[in-house]
Amino acid sequence: MNITRFRISLIVLLSLCIGQISLSQDLDKTITIEIEDETLKVFLNEFGEKSGLNFSYPSALKALKEKVSYKAREKQQRQILDDVLSPMEISYQVVEKQIVLSEAKTKSEKQKEKITVSGRVRDDESSEYIAGANVYTRDLNFGTITNAYGFYSLTLPAGNYIMHFTFLGYESRTISFSPLRDTVINIDLVESGLDISEVVIRAPEENLLRLNQLGGMKFSPKTLNSLPAFAGDVDVIKSLNTVPGITNYGDGSTLFYVRGGNSDQNLINIDDAPVFNPTHLFGFFTALAPDAIRDIEIYKGDFPATFGGRLSSVIDIHSKDGNMRNLGFGGKLGPFTSSFSMEGPFVKDRFSFFFSVRRSNLNWMGELAEVNRTFDFSFYDIHTKLNIKPNNKNQFFITFYKGQDDYSRIINTNNAFGISWDNSLASLRWNYTPGDKIFINNILFASEYNYYMYIDRENDDYWISAIKIQGLKSNMSYYFNPRSTLRFGIALKNYAMNPGNIHFSDPETQAAAPAIPEYNAFETNLYGSYELQLGKKFISRFGLRVSSWQDYGPTRVYHFDEFYRHTETEEIMGEDVYKTFVNPEPRISLTYLLGSSASLKAAYTRNVQYLQLLSNTTSPFTSLEVWVPAGPNIQARKADQVSVGYFRDIIAEKLQFSAEAYFKKIYNEIDYTEHASLLLNPLFEGELRFGDARAYGLEFLLRRKTGKLNGWIAYTWSRAFKTIADVNDGKEFHPFYDRPHNFNISLIWQPSFRWSMAANWYFISGGAITTPIGFYYSYGYQVPVYGKKNNDRLPDYRRLDLSVELHFGKERNEYQHSLELTLYNALGNKNPFAINFNKEINEQGDFVVPKDMDEPADLIPSTLSVSGMVPSINYRFRFK
Repeated sequence: MNITRFRISLIVLLSLCIGQISLSQDLDKTITIEIEDETLKVFLNEFGEKSGLNFSYPSALKALKEKVSYKAREKQQRQILDDVLSPMEISYQVVEKQIVLSEAKTKSEKQKEKITVSGRVRDDESSEYIAGANVYTRDLNFGTITNAYGFYSLTLPAGNYIMHFTFLGYESRTISFSPLRDTVINIDLVESGLDISEVVIRAPEENLLRLNQLGGMKFSPKTLNSLPAFAGDVDVIKSLNTVPGITNYGDGSTLFYVRGGNSDQNLINIDDAPVFNPTHLFGFFTALAPDAIRDIEIYKGDFPATFGGRLSSVIDIHSKDGNMRNLGFGGKLGPFTSSFSMEGPFVKDRFSFFFSVRRSNLNWMGELAEVNRTFDFSFYDIHTKLNIKPNNKNQFFITFYKGQDDYSRIINTNNAFGISWDNSLASLRWNYTPGDKIFINNILFASEYNYYMYIDRENDDYWISAIKIQGLKSNMSYYFNPRSTLRFGIALKNYAMNPGNIHFSDPETQAAAPAIPEYNAFETNLYGSYELQLGKKFISRFGLRVSSWQDYGPTRVYHFDEFYRHTETEEIMGEDVYKTFVNPEPRISLTYLLGSSASLKAAYTRNVQYLQLLSNTTSPFTSLEVWVPAGPNIQARKADQVSVGYFRDIIAEKLQFSAEAYFKKIYNEIDYTEHASLLLNPLFEGELRFGDARAYGLEFLLRRKTGKLNGWIAYTWSRAFKTIADVNDGKEFHPFYDRPHNFNISLIWQPSFRWSMAANWYFISGGAITTPIGFYYSYGYQVPVYGKKNNDRLPDYRRLDLSVELHFGKERNEYQHSLELTLYNALGNKNPFAINFNKEINEQGDFVVPKDMDEPADLIPSTLSVSGMVPSINYRFRFK
């Protein structure tokens, strides 16, 4: 099957579906109409001509002959119909291009009638949508929360209600209303200047408990900005290490491992577009500037059906939309990085922008190096977003991100060699609300990652690996009522991968270099989920995701026998499909409410991953990582995860406790043969070995959300195992990321507006590594003997980070500025990331390996650490 025809047919099908949905007309449009002493039937004909809508009604409708006099200039169509039809006791309903008229219901019928209240919840100052806000009525004692785009929908019996809108850190809003028909209510919440504990109105505890995502957590910018970070630069990815079940690699790295999975099993999205390397400066900094972040959602167990493609976690990052009402700017000046951001409206409440830029200030470090030997580090990132709202039914968001790193070794004023990488992504999102119960989110996105290892910059000789993706997604949510919600959608993605090729400027040298075949693939995802509350205690969610992966040409495929020996080479011409995978991915979660302050939850999730990141080292500073797809020689990895949890509000909305347990089984896990050769090896797939993995653990979290002193305490006990054919004699072993104990304390103390202080304490068990079990002498040299794989461990990891921030001026001033002092690794712990076995100590006390030795010398273990204590002082400013 030709992949181009396949893609076109799917895109056309999706376009037709979206087109059918969008036929629903927008009654918020305005028209001018004037009728003087004419029948209602004449009025309807005139209205239909001006609006483009058709009316449908029974011929026996009594009011058709009644006289109408009405005049309106540029008035909303909905309001005109209300003005004319309501006094005649005629109700109407929009069905595609038809307005269906009928006799109004009697009082007893109205009491049985259901109406839908929907709308958006926004920040009053910036007009940013607030995700996760509580919307509820105590009259019926139930409610809902806003989705990621601030939208909510509640279906209620017709009557009189008091509606409450609450969100942590904002003043609550309460409104009274008596809706006669479906109603749109948009609410702006004002950020609270008070201690949150002083707010009286609370959402029902059972409403909060049902919303806790099993295996999930959410960060706001306010929380992130309060945590101490390396060089005072708030780190989105490293902050995840404070979440139970997530373990970081160590100092100077953004690698993280979730519930016994490898680092490539985590999906990181920025405004729905994936980013493949979220790092600056080898992992010391995260690629996305903190000023650009609106919120972060983390899923590590109970995956929503809309997410897939990774086995262990989804990190869903939403960037700021841009202030629709006021112009503002902010930034940071520091010794390591400087940043600046600006946002504001082009057209108030209709069209806004957000822009941020960050660059490194690291040149002074090179000046400290020896004469005739310097290093040049630099990186930058740019983030731009446009927010366009033509009407209340449609909204468009355009995001662009670009980040680049460059590291050069400079010798004799020439750039001899170096490393460079860049991330680029863009997305166009269209939010469409055709009705009070429907929310549609359409996304067009693209992302690209390139990694260069320069052999000779002057001659432009380099090695490159790359991955590109373009995709289209359409998600729909239908809110039947507060106890029943249906979500479904489709996603189409196209991939292009370069697994590592070398480029020489000299044609003869280039002709002699090995050529590694590149890959192309197309992925289709269909998914849906249904959430249903049964009675007052039981909530269920059933989901199914069906994924299809197709590898297509042009490329070259190498075949191997059972002993991994190359047997055949196959040339794939054109765009012919040569390998197809289809996998169902069911999900189910159950919640049982234990009274008003506690709940039990259980979930099962099946995930499938078709992309693999190959690297034969656990070091975060590797330069040989490549992305490759599942295919004839690499099976798709699959994971089954079962998790259970207990959640309790010890003090409603103030102090929460949770405990979770999980078991995960991974199939077709990847490892490598001994001394695997992955660089410039066309047959690198023959270096791979496959098997299964398993992991289990317990996670505990105690979190205080409000008050002058807040934060959380997290502890995780976990184990991870691999069983790989031809590795460790086929026996089970612990991978590097098996780190049984992970303990974290995060505290934020703000005694007054002027002062705020924070502390993070980390303890993580050392990673599993392989060390010699003995030695023997050969020709006068001591040779290590190795036994089982990963038979030893690195020393335990400990780190304390501290920060103090002094705010100037007054809390209500438009110009806010502060000075922040950060101590990263305040106790100066030497946390090693590698152990070397060296031969002797020289006169300077350094471990060295001599080229010549007349007599045998013992091997001496030594460790490599990234850094000791790193102090930083930063000046922050903001005008709002």
